[in-house]
Amino acid sequence: MTVGSVAGTNFAPYVKVLGPSGLDIPFAVLTDFDPQEDGKNLGEKRILNLLPHLVAEKKLKGKDQGELLALALNSGLFLNEFTFEVDLFKCGRHESICKTLIELTESKSAKDRAENWKDDPDELDPEQLLKDIEKIGKGRFAQRLAGNMKSKHCPPYIEKAIKYVAARCR
Repeated sequence: MTVGSVAGTNFAPYVKVLGPSGLDIPFAVLTDFDPQEDGKNLGEKRILNLLPHLVAEKKLKGKDQGELLALALNSGLFLNEFTFEVDLFKCGRHESICKTLIELTESKSAKDRAENWKDDPDELDPEQLLKDIEKIGKGRFAQRLAGNMKSKHCPPYIEKAIKYVAARCR
């Protein structure tokens, strides 16, 4: 199995090459929900825009958004609940994430928040977590986090995507 970054959210060229009209090999797309301040999100739109590359138009007609999103799951398009970092925090990796924040941030406020979230993960402010990580730098944060992760917790959408691809490789 190979994991490839598209360095953004332009999945369509990859879906076209790997999908039923291209090489027709097993793959999955994982993307962030990316909630917006207006209550909408960017992730569902991304998924719905990819679906016509994988499913015949006649199967899409007349379906509401919920039905289309269910069809997307069955087509290898996976959406998380927020963003990768937040979903990782919420799946049981909060201690590793907080430890990494405490080690890397120069902000006393950020250290205090991380200590609080480590002790009480239900108090997480997802937007603030992302701001704190951005101030450190996502790449730098990810490198340190990789060394701090001890548990085997994985966000459910990643597990589902891996199982989806594995089932199609038999």
